[in-house]
Amino acid sequence: MQHISESQSQYSQSTSTGIKVGARQFTDLVYADDTTFFVPSASDAAECLSSFTSSSSVLGMRVSWAKTKLQNIGAGVHGHPSNITMDGNTVEQVDNFIYLGSTQSSNGGSQADIMRRIALASSVMSSLQQVWKDRYLSLPTKIRVYEMLVLPVLLYACETWTILAADERRLQAFHMKCQRQITKTRWQDHIV
Repeated sequence: MQHISESQSQYSQSTSTGIKVGARQFTDLVYADDTTFFVPSASDAAECLSSFTSSSSVLGMRVSWAKTKLQNIGAGVHGHPSNITMDGNTVEQVDNFIYLGSTQSSNGGSQADIMRRIALASSVMSSLQQVWKDRYLSLPTKIRVYEMLVLPVLLYACETWTILAADERRLQAFHMKCQRQITKTRWQDHIV
């Protein structure tokens, strides 16, 4: 994998691609068999993919074109490039996609990922209906089950989110709904 990174670094030095964080320039992110390249334009993406395909074939690896996507981060739904074609394979341009379990959105926001996480956690809550209804389980046990099985699904990769006030309200509303379900409390109930 070093050979690929080196060839990508050589490419990046010649085209000043990537993103700058502080004094460091990042041209790519690599995790297991997934790679993300940061390029300034669709034509640079085509050149980068071509270079990557050549370098990876030397190591006996090949690109999965069905999984390869092109995304213009920071442009929202406007101003995104058209699809590109590499070796007869179309690289689709997308506004959102799931990468390492998180939704990556072209607008750079976290709302799509937060909404997806709420939906996934809601599914887990539903699958645990028998636990919430079991009158022989104590409330502390049910809370522990919630903390161990539901909250990790809800908050997966939350450290990468940019939280807006509306997102915070959505997360809080979901959390309160779950707590009411576990304690069998209706939202109309009041403490006197």
